[in-house]
Amino acid sequence: MLLVSTQQKRWAGFSVIELLVAAAVVVLLVGLLLPVVQRVRETGRRLSCQNNLKQIGLATAQFASAHRDRLPPGRIQKRNFKTVSWSSFFLEFMDHVDRQATWAPVTDADRVTHDTRLFLNADFRSQVNHKATTTKIRQYLCPSVSREESSRHNDIINESGDYYGMACIDYSGNAGVNPNEAHYSDHHGHPYPSNTGVLLLREVSGLSEGVPYRWITDGLSKTILIFEWSGVGLGGGQARGVWASGLNCNYVGHAHRNVSLINPPPAKVWEAGPNVPMFSDHPGGVNIVLCDGSVRYLAASTENHIVLALLTRASEEVAGSSG
Repeated sequence: MLLVSTQQKRWAGFSVIELLVAAAVVVLLVGLLLPVVQRVRETGRRLSCQNNLKQIGLATAQFASAHRDRLPPGRIQKRNFKTVSWSSFFLEFMDHVDRQATWAPVTDADRVTHDTRLFLNADFRSQVNHKATTTKIRQYLCPSVSREESSRHNDIINESGDYYGMACIDYSGNAGVNPNEAHYSDHHGHPYPSNTGVLLLREVSGLSEGVPYRWITDGLSKTILIFEWSGVGLGGGQARGVWASGLNCNYVGHAHRNVSLINPPPAKVWEAGPNVPMFSDHPGGVNIVLCDGSVRYLAASTENHIVLALLTRASEEVAGSSG
């Protein structure tokens, strides 16, 4: 009888303890790498936002060149309808934007049309402007936005009413320092007058009535043109976050002294217009574009007197560096 001796096979493998150690190492590595990945992604989004503002700055400079060295007006009031915005006036100078504004006469503002132009001679809420105002403009939206006002979802107004479906904007025109609060004062200790910025809250009737460069005596490189005010929807019911609305230029400076000028809690941001703080979802600050077209990152730690100096065009403050 043939006897076959067999050896018990030894199976290679890991013990439970080894598996637990390996799993802990993997979790630790993921925990270390995830913040790095998130920071890299946010850096990309912030640069994309800065590129948006760079394009806006260039388009504004081209507008000024075509209008006797005048910036676009902050808003225009035509007859008795809602004002239209600075962000409507230089669309023709924006790269990769298929929406244009026109002063062509409108015979029937209630006519439904597929025309993609924004008719400045009609109320921006009218049917003739529906196609234009409901179209998102990529250069007007910050990719870092993660918090939105309740009246806004996915960069569109989602609250029923006149503005339902309209596309939003994450950037505000600089009308200057809030003139209504005595705790904001210039370097002489005096309250700021109205409209110390460059995209003003006053209603005008034509494109040639914007602020001329020669009025910006503090220097084009020391005066804010546009700042971030992201996530805004109706802004308390006023359509302040709609790109075509003439209400998306604001004074900076909250009514309450203890509210930061940069990135306070959202509850202090979206319903504060026209006296608002600057706001973004970038960690630690906001992007701004200056009147010379340069883009800067303004840290939330920037001292108030520097922020106020950057907001005024002719107050003779020393603004220092904006970062």
